[in-house]
Amino acid sequence: MKTTREAVYAALDSERAYQDALWHQRGEEEPAGRDEHSPEEWLTYIVDYVREAQHILSRESYKTSYPKAAHSLRKIAALAVAAMEQHGAPKR
Repeated sequence: MKTTREAVYAALDSERAYQDALWHQRGEEEPAGRDEHSPEEWLTYIVDYVREAQHILSRESYKTSYPKAAHSLRKIAALAVAAMEQHGAPKR
């Protein structure tokens, strides 16, 4: 299912808002994108979600696994956004 770039960015913004709210509920002082995590830590979180998505895709039918993988992709992209919020976002 294709979508527009605007819809993708809206999904990322909603995920980042969710992450910030979740991390605040856990007692974090700063939102996810400004909490002190090294680039290595951010990449570890991202790889964990990638592996989880791969596990789902390898164990379930495409009818159930593809929607779950789409949610994982949103989470992964939003974690990368949070990392860039903290460590900078160089332009190409």
